[in-house]
Amino acid sequence: MTCLHLPPVPASVEAARRWVAPQLPVDMRDSVVLVVSELVTNAVAADAAAGAVDDIELELAVDPAGHVALAVTDASDLPLPDAPVTVPADEVGGRGLLLIDAIAYDHGWAPRPCGGKCVWALVRRPLPAQRWAVSSPERLECADA
Repeated sequence: MTCLHLPPVPASVEAARRWVAPQLPVDMRDSVVLVVSELVTNAVAADAAAGAVDDIELELAVDPAGHVALAVTDASDLPLPDAPVTVPADEVGGRGLLLIDAIAYDHGWAPRPCGGKCVWALVRRPLPAQRWAVSSPERLECADA
């Protein structure tokens, strides 16, 4: 597991993306960087709302199969809201949790005993695509076999 400490400022979102991208499997990079961006954006906003100045902590773990675990801690005691069902088309923001719902295998949050909260997400590496050859309508066989 690797860790990055970031100040609770908007520029930290880009710094988090730049730090995490080279550590990820290429086939997962775009989707995981998007999740990181949303998690850090939410942490910056939560700390700003709470008037916190403590660093945000981003933790990243990539297992041998390429699955990714992310955890972002912030100093805000405000709970993570539920993901909205829909967001009006004219709204500028509010889609972050919907994106995380769509990309992550699982995600959630927990209060920290020392104050603040930890928001986490697990992203599974997709299975390799199977190529199927059709020799006749009655028979399918895997081209990789």
